[in-house]
Amino acid sequence: MKKLLLIIILSSAALLAQEQESSLNKQMNTQLLQPITVTVGGDFVVTGSFTAYRSQRVDHFITILFTQAKEKITSSLNQLETIKQVYQGLDRFPLRDITLKRVSGEILKVDLLKFRLTGDFKYNPYLMNDDVIIFSAYDDERNFIDIDGAVNKPVKFQFVEGDKLSDAIMFAGGLNLAYDNVKFVEISRLKEKGEKEELLVSSISDDVILKRGDRIRVMFDENEKRVFKVLVLGEVQKPGYVYITKNSTTIKEVVEKVGGFTANASLGKSELIRGTSDLQLLKMKAFKETYEKEGNITLTQKFYEKTFNEMMTEQLLMLRTADISVEDTAYFYVDNALRVFQNQSIVDFTKINSDSTSDSKYIVRNGDVIVVPYREELVYLFGQVYTPGFVKYEKGKDWKFYLNKSGGKTELADSDVKIIKAKTRTWITADSDVRIEPGDFIYVPKDIPKRFDWYLKQVGSLSSIITAVATIVLIIVQSGK
Repeated sequence: MKKLLLIIILSSAALLAQEQESSLNKQMNTQLLQPITVTVGGDFVVTGSFTAYRSQRVDHFITILFTQAKEKITSSLNQLETIKQVYQGLDRFPLRDITLKRVSGEILKVDLLKFRLTGDFKYNPYLMNDDVIIFSAYDDERNFIDIDGAVNKPVKFQFVEGDKLSDAIMFAGGLNLAYDNVKFVEISRLKEKGEKEELLVSSISDDVILKRGDRIRVMFDENEKRVFKVLVLGEVQKPGYVYITKNSTTIKEVVEKVGGFTANASLGKSELIRGTSDLQLLKMKAFKETYEKEGNITLTQKFYEKTFNEMMTEQLLMLRTADISVEDTAYFYVDNALRVFQNQSIVDFTKINSDSTSDSKYIVRNGDVIVVPYREELVYLFGQVYTPGFVKYEKGKDWKFYLNKSGGKTELADSDVKIIKAKTRTWITADSDVRIEPGDFIYVPKDIPKRFDWYLKQVGSLSSIITAVATIVLIIVQSGK
């Protein structure tokens, strides 16, 4: 009986406690949902008194105010660039050294930057009725700390009195563990006129107090543990990025890592592209971006436009102080344009499978791009032929065979047929000794008919030369008498 009575008393007490707790929670929730007034002043995008709730913390309240003000200010703007500029100006309010004054006289310091990095709510308190939030003026050109070196995210941030070295390292994302021997910092402090500096070296463990305008370099021992890789595209078994070592991986080893060439690889036209000029860097960037985004190697129109501009600038620079003739300028223009376009490493891909050649031992570098095009089993005929275009390559056949395949020469064809080699674009006069290879061009020039006045000009020029020579001879004879 006593046990039953005890159970009833305990159950009643528990139910009463639950009812009291539920009533208290309802009362607290009602209080949290009741609107309060908070005043914002100082260096913020909007100032004045605004409605808030006890359930809000400072960061939540300020973020809502800022978002609403930004939308209102920019809603009447229609120029994208103007909107960006306005956004940049609005975003420059301080996140640190914010003062929160309670109606009770209590004063708190709010540091929203620390809160966002650490999640520590002591830097982001709840609001109360009649709170006043005051943003301090922020001069980011003078009131700053700048930190660089062995940190994850070099940064410039707002200085607050009492900041320590550990705060700066925290704002910079912490120490970068990829570096070795990170134990010391070098602090540079400029004198008032900025012409002299005081250099301080301190241990990280000392956690020194910082001063306004300090520039911190977290010192480290450099290492070379980086992402060394090259991009291989085209006719290889496994195209893509290949990891290499610094200054020791050969092009032969790279080809082996991608499984070697396919049966359709054109080794004669393959190339290794290295960033030795702005043009080459742009070309490499185009290859990498298209491969990573689209999985192909099609160059963009932007690349071609930049290529043309680069070539024209280079021509002007090269010819500015040149002393060559007008006729020579035309030839120089062609040769220099090719130099700009073909600024690449000299590697003969037909020889890289042999361990005894210098080509196979060629050392690749980080960022190199290797392009192996498809081998076209075709020969192209153009000029004065009846059917210009591609003809299928057949091993051992001479140029006359391909000429017949294209329908032969037209009536205006010149007898001096030219073979243009695929890789070098070298012009060779067609004869029985010329060996035709895949990708070669066969060009039949036009025998341009000359009018009668052309022959008259030639005779006139010849007569002038003869007259000039005769005059000189006569003068010499007369002077000898």
